[in-house]
Amino acid sequence: AADRGITTAIVWLTRPDNEDEGLAFGTEHGYLCVWQRNKDRNGFSEVWCDRLVGGTDGTEIVAMAYDTNSGQLAAMVPRVISSVKIPKHWLQAVAFGQVGVRGPELWTFGREDGIVYILDDAGKILKRKTTGIVIGHAVLNTREDAIILDDVSEGVALFKMGGTERVKTFQVPHRECRSRNVAFLDGTSTIISGSDHGAVYAFDWRTGEVIDRIDIGVKDWVQSISVRLCPSSNTNPLTLNRLSKHPVFR
Repeated sequence: AADRGITTAIVWLTRPDNEDEGLAFGTEHGYLCVWQRNKDRNGFSEVWCDRLVGGTDGTEIVAMAYDTNSGQLAAMVPRVISSVKIPKHWLQAVAFGQVGVRGPELWTFGREDGIVYILDDAGKILKRKTTGIVIGHAVLNTREDAIILDDVSEGVALFKMGGTERVKTFQVPHRECRSRNVAFLDGTSTIISGSDHGAVYAFDWRTGEVIDRIDIGVKDWVQSISVRLCPSSNTNPLTLNRLSKHPVFR
């Protein structure tokens, strides 16, 4: 098979009314792949994979989002979408927001401009927010009205969905201003961040202290992470990826 490239974005696929679970991940060459967890809970099997943008237009999938209630999956590539054009907005992350009359809002986060656009499902821009930072990644928690952004020059920045003021910063050691994926765990009680030196950090939401650190064994860039709580105590909830061809589990 052709080389799909490194994994650039990853999300867990779960439904509240179904015990089956899986992973969807995108690659630098535009492949979107879906893996399903095996019935014995030991490993995953690939059930679908296709190149979203082929030929000379093949390009990386830079961000993904999944809504557990509706089962909708969004995968974003850095090219103009026919329904909406946002000038000078280099997309770095995408997430589903509040559910409106016609469906969930779509939040897009620009890297260099640090601007957040909120769109409806028809591509109409509803709101525009300025963060003043270079955004490496972003995650929403609509229930807690919270946003975490990867501020590439400092660490994880906590914002409220309804405002533009930074609430707190969780400092992540770094050697370069590289993008670090971020995630919430157990609601918003724990904040997870990757790094440029082979470590994944877990912060306490309230105190801002580092409560855990996972080293992947090499001093490398942890590019993508995805987390979920697992019912079995012998199953670890963290999936991460360094510059490799497939997800790595810890």
